[in-house]
Amino acid sequence: MTNSRVPLVVAAALLAALTGCASSGGTEASAAPSADPANKQREQQAQLATCMKGKGFTYHPMVSMPEPPEAIKQEMSGDYQGMKKYREKYGFGFAASLVYPNDGVGRMSRSMAEGETGDDPNAKVINGLPKPQREAYFNAMSACTLDMINKATGKRMKSMEEVGKAQSEMLKQIISREIDGDPKLVELAGAFGDCLKAKGYRVTSQSPSEIARSTEGPFMEEFGKLAAAGKNPSPAQARPLLQREIKAALDDLECGKDFHPVYRPKVNAVYERAQFLPGVGMMSVTVVK
Repeated sequence: MTNSRVPLVVAAALLAALTGCASSGGTEASAAPSADPANKQREQQAQLATCMKGKGFTYHPMVSMPEPPEAIKQEMSGDYQGMKKYREKYGFGFAASLVYPNDGVGRMSRSMAEGETGDDPNAKVINGLPKPQREAYFNAMSACTLDMINKATGKRMKSMEEVGKAQSEMLKQIISREIDGDPKLVELAGAFGDCLKAKGYRVTSQSPSEIARSTEGPFMEEFGKLAAAGKNPSPAQARPLLQREIKAALDDLECGKDFHPVYRPKVNAVYERAQFLPGVGMMSVTVVK
């Protein structure tokens, strides 16, 4: 399995996020959550299990997303002390994925080793299949999810890649309206950016959604290139990188001490309404190599 596949743990989230805008007929999501999102998710998961059964595979419905570790909750909270506790050890969470691989709080996604299943019953199903059948399983999963999304939205999307683009556009619209359009956040982002520039950090935009990622951006890019090249440093090699990251993360925290407590709860609410974990990307895990 490659990272282009949709992780099983987020299949329900993709479906809920895209079908949440079905009533409007467009890609913009409604600002109000559905009356009973848990019930809707149960129905969708039951449909997915039925579809997979029709294709000859077992799928166990997943009604809830995994709970993030406490350290990530602190980082995402916007609370100064909670964020400081996380950042003093993990920085932004990139190098920490290598230095503290067993803490489960890093931002670089990992692939589970052959035979490793964690608590996911579907991972156990997949690991019990011969390798050729695993590819067929994921193809069936993609086909079932895509068919359900198209039926619910009235669209005719042809691939999960197209679904991902629609999902991304939906989130961009919400963030533009609710985050970058918030006058208080715009004011706080200006002061945040001025402080970062005074400390020597490069700031290309002071819109709230951009300034929130401004300091971590170079680290995300650096580790993204390492991951793409398959050149993950050893824990010992990553420690100097982590020290650089910790310094930047703490500078970011000090400059944004008025910004983060307002921004984080608002952006978390956006992702929660779209049926994502707060801090999506931190928790992405693929099932097999």
